[in-house]
Amino acid sequence: MASVAKTGAEALRNAPFRVGKKQIFLPNHVITFVRPLPKQPPNLATFIVPLEFNKLDLRDYLYHVYNVEVTGVRSFVNQRMHEQRHGGVGNWRRPKSQKMMIAELAKPFVWPKPPAEDAREAFDHAMWKKQNAAQKQDTKFQSIRAQGEVVPPSQFEVTKDRKAIKARQSKFLSGEETWAPGKVNAFLNSKIVPEEEGWSEVEENMPLDESAEVAAEESSSKGSETRQ
Repeated sequence: MASVAKTGAEALRNAPFRVGKKQIFLPNHVITFVRPLPKQPPNLATFIVPLEFNKLDLRDYLYHVYNVEVTGVRSFVNQRMHEQRHGGVGNWRRPKSQKMMIAELAKPFVWPKPPAEDAREAFDHAMWKKQNAAQKQDTKFQSIRAQGEVVPPSQFEVTKDRKAIKARQSKFLSGEETWAPGKVNAFLNSKIVPEEEGWSEVEENMPLDESAEVAAEESSSKGSETRQ
């Protein structure tokens, strides 16, 4: 703790500007670093800040948290466009305004290039695309229902996962396969995995440690006393 306090004191003494004396230990504001436009120079950084933020707040925040010096800050407020609630079927409203700030950095910062399409699997990009498509489809049908129209189930897209589940269900109903408890089924890449590859036995009769056995005996004895 002493080293941290010493480092903070040195940062205050070496600050290129006059710092305030008010300390904030548990801030609840959210600051978003936005990817720059294609022709934006690397010494300009764009942030989305709370409406109550001012230029000095952003300057002190970048210096004290990230040790980033700025030579100037410009701010502006974006008025949001009107939109309808509940996916375009509710009342019209204007969302809350958005405040943005552009900081001139003393040292330029170059954003890394976005990962390629094949390199996004480590970030569950395929799952995100499925969820995004399902959410858009659900929003579309909700807006249709809100207008009083009936959407038949035949218009819903049948996904690969549902087809795989239906195929497995038909095998269970026909007796071709039997289901047994204590096994876990795995669906990989929306394909039915063979039994020898996709089933894993769940370990049973696991030995408990002494503390767990004592706790189990005490709970059972208390339960029997209560019933008496």
